[in-house]
Amino acid sequence: MTRPELEDQGDYEPLDSCDQRILTVINELHRTDDPIPEDLNERILFALEIEAELDARVASISQNELSLVRGEADLAVGQGDHASITFDCETVTVMVTPRPTAMGEVRLDGWIGPEGTYEVEIRSPQATKLASSDETGRFVLEGLPHGQMFQLVIRPAEGLQREGLPAVVVTPAVRL
Repeated sequence: MTRPELEDQGDYEPLDSCDQRILTVINELHRTDDPIPEDLNERILFALEIEAELDARVASISQNELSLVRGEADLAVGQGDHASITFDCETVTVMVTPRPTAMGEVRLDGWIGPEGTYEVEIRSPQATKLASSDETGRFVLEGLPHGQMFQLVIRPAEGLQREGLPAVVVTPAVRL
């Protein structure tokens, strides 16, 4: 049931001072509770650089025990446990578990499926590191800086590519 005093107001009426106040409050809530990340431009350029360099399949985050917080752009872990992040594309799954080291760095333990050997590259705005997986798809990357953005580039061995795997799989950039 509509109120009689609102019957003549349509969806296309111009904004009035009440509308402006409501929009101002909503804008302030977004600014304080869900701000645009300070390094958003850096992250966008980083992702575009990777995509421009490679004709790659881009995996998405499919399962995790983390909570993604857009305003902070961090992955937060509950109850102090190590968190695993799983990335998926059509034919390849990558799971990584970051672990802090005594040196204040991060060690990344990873597993790739299907089983086989892969070249693994981790890229960050500051550096690139390389590793190879064993025949089961397991790899380790050590000495990674804490709190930086990273992105994995996975290159299956030639035999796996002949079986239908893409030449390159790229994960989204995340901050640990």
